[in-house]
Formats: sequence, structure tokens, C-alpha cells
Amino acid sequence: MARPTSGAAAAVVGQVLQRDGRPVAYATVRVVGTERGVIADADGRFLFLGLEAGEHTLLASAQGYAATEAEVSVGQGYGEDVPSGVAARGEAARVSITLAPDPVALEAITVTGTMKSTTVAQSPVKVSVVPQAVLQRNATNNLVDAISFVNGLYQQVDCGVCYTNNLRINGMEGPYTAVLIDGMPIMSSLASVYGLNGINPALIEQVEIIKGPSSTLYGSEAMAGVINVITRDPRFAPKLAIDAWGTTDAESNVDFALSSSPGDVSGVLSGNVAYNSRFVDGNGDGFTDFPLNKRCVVFGKLDWSPRGQRRATLTAKYLYEDRFGGVEGWTPADRGSSSVYGESIYTNRVELLGSYRPTWSDAVRFEGSYAWHDQDSWYGDSRYAAVQHIGFMNALWGPRFGRHDLLVGASARVQTYDDDTPATATVDQRFIPGLLVQDEVRMMGNRLTALGGLRADHHSEHGAILSPRFALKWDALEHTALRFNAGTGFRVVNLFTEDHAALTGARDVVIASELEPERSRSFTLNLNQVVEFGPNPMMIDVDLFHTRFHNKIIPDYDVDPDQIVYDNLEGHAVSRGVSIAFNQNVDFDHFLYSVGVTLQDVYAEDERGVREAEFFAPDVRGVLGATWNLRVLPLRLDYTASITGPMRLPSYDEPHTRAERSPTYAIHNLQGAWRVSGSSELYVSVKNLFDYRQPSPLVDPDNPFGDAFDTAYVYGPMRGRQVMLGLRYGVAR
Repeated sequence: MARPTSGAAAAVVGQVLQRDGRPVAYATVRVVGTERGVIADADGRFLFLGLEAGEHTLLASAQGYAATEAEVSVGQGYGEDVPSGVAARGEAARVSITLAPDPVALEAITVTGTMKSTTVAQSPVKVSVVPQAVLQRNATNNLVDAISFVNGLYQQVDCGVCYTNNLRINGMEGPYTAVLIDGMPIMSSLASVYGLNGINPALIEQVEIIKGPSSTLYGSEAMAGVINVITRDPRFAPKLAIDAWGTTDAESNVDFALSSSPGDVSGVLSGNVAYNSRFVDGNGDGFTDFPLNKRCVVFGKLDWSPRGQRRATLTAKYLYEDRFGGVEGWTPADRGSSSVYGESIYTNRVELLGSYRPTWSDAVRFEGSYAWHDQDSWYGDSRYAAVQHIGFMNALWGPRFGRHDLLVGASARVQTYDDDTPATATVDQRFIPGLLVQDEVRMMGNRLTALGGLRADHHSEHGAILSPRFALKWDALEHTALRFNAGTGFRVVNLFTEDHAALTGARDVVIASELEPERSRSFTLNLNQVVEFGPNPMMIDVDLFHTRFHNKIIPDYDVDPDQIVYDNLEGHAVSRGVSIAFNQNVDFDHFLYSVGVTLQDVYAEDERGVREAEFFAPDVRGVLGATWNLRVLPLRLDYTASITGPMRLPSYDEPHTRAERSPTYAIHNLQGAWRVSGSSELYVSVKNLFDYRQPSPLVDPDNPFGDAFDTAYVYGPMRGRQVMLGLRYGVAR
């Protein structure tokens, strides 16, 4: 931590190196105990100006390396031998920081597990961190594709025409997961239908994923877990960044970002344009295999850090998307037509986020967000137009008293929703105030950490809702850690925003009774073991998970082939299983790989004890990722793959019968990235290398306005092999 001895200014010049003496390009270096930080250049060199004279601790980190601290003592004044452009006198302290390989970034910084900054290794709650460098291994322009290769996550496509999708965590559907932007619960139920595809990986610093109950911190609806998208920090963003690519399917994408740091204020402005206009029908059903779309995103973020101490941030984002799936020959003039079938969705979305940490206390912070989401859509001749507003405010106080690390907070969530369906006769308005308290205690020489928390929310219709949480971490041995996490959940379902089957297809929607809120009890148990293999340690992660639902709302496709019947389950539903993963960084970042597999049992059991598997929940899923950095050439090869096991599928009457269990299939992606210069990279990617695709997901596609037409029979990819060519260009500060 910083220990200044006077108010005089000082400078530090340094370099971040590997153990063999080679530089670590673009490493992040921070001053511990402050919000100050810089990005090293391509040679690993960095410079701090304006530090207070005295002793400081620097923390250097980079993808694939363990974060390392270094002590430095600086005097008054600036040195004459600092990099060019710095005119000053005196001496600058010099420091060299050596980073060692880290098999899975155990020292990565995370905030999601406890709402406080800590490392992955120290967090009592298991957090998976996916940094920007990993996101680039599978080039894409949407968040869902980018992280669908994380062990325990599975991308479910809900419609074979418009391709609305969600992310399952440990077998549980997307609505049970809280998706956050910079810690703010800004993704509403309406936004999650198509909005996840509008979160571009180019805007992301890292993604933090919790697989397990997190309702105490992030609201009672975080039953399955949390996906927290951390956007780019303007203080460390490149001065200029461009990423552009195109595919053999005529899909194109351009990202750009500009950043600047005049004085205490840093800012980044970025944009994304995505375009796909080629009609592709590889399965011969007469419909698009993948929706055509035009998407534009503008993103801006400001940071105010006087004297290097972060005090305030302000973020704004606008998204527009025009999405279409349907038959060839459809035009916008056919929106709502009963003769030419098309699903046309116009989306407009605005997001505002802000945070402030007052000068009188670093333990206090205020946060707020607002989102407006407008969806104007036609599914054939059925219209669905909806608008949702969400406002959220948080006031947090996080003091430390001895071994106790406290967090006390108050929140308020305001939400309005209106659509044109008969189920929403009046505007749905909700005001949900909440209080939370959490205490993290370290014992036994920091080998044992216990965390307990309680959240109390008040729903106008359902009264007070308590969401307790308990977590325990025990460092049993030097390289062995055990974690236990338990909690509850409570969720009010908005059927027409969360289940796409209720809007599209010819089945009639039947709501058997007044739907009650869903409730859950969950626990996860994690074993983290680091196995020494000389300089190439391997990390093994084993997870056991179990969630039990009451009042779970189940869509029944089988009671009548012409209906979808929704009702609260009289019995209970369960999602349980085991997940195991292996990660290793071999030969100083020369070769990295990760292998993971998840076995899960997801079912519903009624009051008579009759058990049925849940639809679209695969019994087993495996993921594989590997990166090979060639030393003789400035070339990086990335390979990602997934294997998806059988899952239960809907049933249909003659003559449209389909298999009620899906086959096992695998998807393989390969990417090569060539470092053309210190600032540019050319990459070629082959997606779905072996061209696997499921048969048409549409039932009776020749008669899309008929009673038998259905779009929900999706279990695998519908898009075949694609070749992508792209260029990344960046200018560091």
C-alpha cells in the first residue's frame, strides 16, 4: 500500500518482464491502496508521474501470469532520464517486476463475489474470470457466443426463426441468471430476449461469472448465478482501437474506440456496426438459417480520478437493432402480413450508469442506473410491442473492523412494463426497496474465511422477501481450497418477456391458474486443487451443485399438441450435477489449455412422484480450449470446441413427429492470429470447422400460418461452416 512521507510529487519508471527476461506487453500496473494504474507499452515499460514521495507497493498483472507486487521507494522530483516528453528534474525511482506463469489467473482481480475488490484465490465465493484476451480467442460480436465455451454454461436458442437465445448456468434457464453491467442489474426480462446479443465483447474488460446463489447481493432473482460484464476502464484503454472482420456469409462487423485522459478525467468513446444481409437456407426449409440484422451500438464512459483516486464514473450506451428471420422475398412492407411469413424485431435501448465515491470516505459509494428498452415486433401476423423502464439505486458502506470486512447497503428498484398483450391490461409498476448486510471474517491465519449475508426486499404484492446467504472457504493445504456456498431465491415471472414460445408458433397459450412467484434453495461445493508439474502447474476444479425449486412455472408441450400450458408445479423441480475442469499454462505461456465437463440432472417431479426431464437441458456437456503461441513466428493459434449430449425435446403429432431426444454433437472452431506489427494483428477464423448443423428446427415450415407450425425444436447449430477474416489495430498510450 502507499505510505507517503510528504506531499511532494515523485515519479516511478519501470518494466514488466517474464522470468526469462522477455517483456510482458501491455501489462496492467496499479498502485496498491489507490485507484491509480497504467498500461505498460509493447516493451513492458511503464511510467507513474505525480506520486507522493515515500514508499509504495505496485501490483502488476497480465493475462496468463500471476499478479506480483513490488515495493518501491521514491523521492521528491522527477528524473531527467524518464521517457521523452516528461520535462522535470530530480530522480525517478526505477523498478523491475517479474511475472511468473499462472495456470488459470488465480490472482486475477474480481469484485462480483463479495461486491469488494479481491483476487480469485482469496474470494470465499468461487468466481470465474474471463478476460479480454480470452474473449478474443473466439472472435464474435455478441456476449452469448463469446462465453458459451465456459464450463457449466450452455447457449439455448429459443426460436429457429428469430434466434432469440439465453445462457443456462448449471442447467437452469437464462431468466434465473442476473446479468449485470459494471455491477448494475440493468438487464431486464424484456432486454434479455435480444439484448444480450447487443453486448459487444470489444467493450468488455472482463466477464466475471458466479455459478450458484447470489441473491443477497444482486437481488432475489439471481437463483442460478451472476454474469457481471466489466466494461473498459477509460484510464487504461488504448488511445485508438479498431477491430473489423467479415465472413464468407457476407456478415460484417466494425468496432472502434478512442480514449483520452486530459488531467484527472479519462474518457473512452466506442461504437459498433454489425451487418448481415445475405439470405442463407442451408437446410432447405425455405427460412433463413440465421437472422438478418443491422445493429448499431454507441458507448461512452467517463472516469474522474483526482490525484489518481477514482471518485466517479459515468457510462452511457445506445443500441439499435433491426432483426429479421423468415422466408425469402419478405420485405419490410410485409410486416404483419398473413401471406408472407416473417419475424421482424426493432429494438431501441438506452442505458445510463454512474457511481460516486465521496472524498470523505473510501468505504462509502453510491451507484445508480437507468435503462429504457423498446421492442416493436411482428411474429408473422401477431404483433408484440413492449416498453420497459428500470431504475436502480444503491448506497453501500464497506468498513473493516479487525478481522471483519462488513458491507451494509440500501437499494431501490423501480420498474414499469407495458405491452399490447391481453395479459397486460394496465401498466405493470413495481417499486422494490431493499436492505442488505454482509460480514466476511478471516480466521486461522486467513486459512478459513466465513461469509454471511441477508437481504430483505419488499414487494408490493408479496410482502417482505428475505434472501439469506452463507459461504465458507477453507485453505486445507497450500494448494488445496474448499468452498461452500448456500442461498435462496425468489422470482416473479413475466411470461411473455421470458418465454419466446408464448409469442411465436401456432400453439395456443393456456395459463392454467394464477401464477405464483417461484422460490428456490441452492448450494454449491467447490474443490480447487493446484497440482505441481515443475514450472507448469495444473489447476483442477470440481463443483457439486444442487438447486430445488418450489412453485416452478413449467411449460407443458405434451398435454395438447396445439397448446402450451403454463402452471406452477405442484411438486418440485431440481437442477443438480457435477462439473470438473482442468487448466494448465505450459512453458511460460507457450501453450495454454482448458478442459471441462458438466454432468447434470434437471427434472420436475409432481405431487404424485412422477419425474420428467426438463426440455432443452443436455445431460452432459464438455468444453475444450487451447492456445499455442509460436515462438519462431509472431503467430497465435486458438482452438475451441464443445460437445453437447442428449436433451429432451418437444413432441409433435403425426405427420410432424420428431425425435424426443437429441443426438450428441460437437462444434469445433479454429483461429490463427498473426502479429503484423506492435500495433496490428491479422486473424483468420474457421467457425463450425466440420460443418455440423441440425436439420430444420421448424415444424411444418411449408404452412407457417397453420395450426401445426412451431419454431421451438432447436437443439444444435443451424449455421454451417464460416470463414472469417479480421484485423485488429491498437495504439497504446
